[in-house]
Amino acid sequence: MVSDDSEPNARTDPTETDHEIPAPLRDNLHAIVTELVAHEGLLVALDFDGTLAAIERRPDEAAIPDPTREAVAALAAAENVEVAVVSGRELADVRERVGLPGVSYAGNHGLEIHADEYEVHPTAREAEADIADLCDLLGDRLADVEGVIVENKGVTATVHHRLVDDDEVPAVENAVETLVAARDDVRLTTGKDVLELRPAVEWDKGEAVRELYDELVPDDQRWLPVYLGDDTTDEAAFSVLDERGLGVKVGEDPATEAPYRVADPDSVRAILTWLSDYGVGFLDADRRGVPVGTA
Repeated sequence: MVSDDSEPNARTDPTETDHEIPAPLRDNLHAIVTELVAHEGLLVALDFDGTLAAIERRPDEAAIPDPTREAVAALAAAENVEVAVVSGRELADVRERVGLPGVSYAGNHGLEIHADEYEVHPTAREAEADIADLCDLLGDRLADVEGVIVENKGVTATVHHRLVDDDEVPAVENAVETLVAARDDVRLTTGKDVLELRPAVEWDKGEAVRELYDELVPDDQRWLPVYLGDDTTDEAAFSVLDERGLGVKVGEDPATEAPYRVADPDSVRAILTWLSDYGVGFLDADRRGVPVGTA
């Protein structure tokens, strides 16, 4: 154990912890601690649906459990730590669902960002009228398809077909593809049981993480970026982290750029709790003279 005058959360053996950590991370704790020791701070970016909150049949039913909200709040309150929620949801929506001050938010896959101040990508703003028009057209064209939800999120839109009968999904996809193909300023992407209408601009969750890092991390410091997400849209963030951060894929979907994978939002809560109660004590431990042992 460290001496009494060392940081209280830092220990000589990173596996000495009362917290239950998901196995893939527990098996690599020494490597993770080595990364923490080499950095002065921590930027933790989190997807919402499927990561902080369980996937629900209807998007308006998703809610972050109170213990998870408490874990996020505790981590955000730690010294030299910034927490951001990066979601495909409209920024105002995800901010209300998380409901925490001291947390930054990126909505609509980063086309909206609120860190120090609220920003909207200019190209996204220009496409907003076309997005609204497409939502109206899709609402009319898909009115007879039971279970389809057309969600206008301002600078993007999402067509949810999770509740649509399997044999009707191709008709939904065809209607969306046909209408979007006629618009030069709107592009189509896909996610888990959704079709997404976005402005025709090269911007995604990876770019959002870059922007958040630039805005939140002091220019003269080196912080470790960490990203947790479950959807195909989160792969852009994992790709950006590459060798300079830690990516954690949530769920059992196959291919991913993330080096670690955990099962579900309960595992995410366990990671956040470990980081706030234990992991942050290792940040830049060499500078503070805290021994961390050897792997």
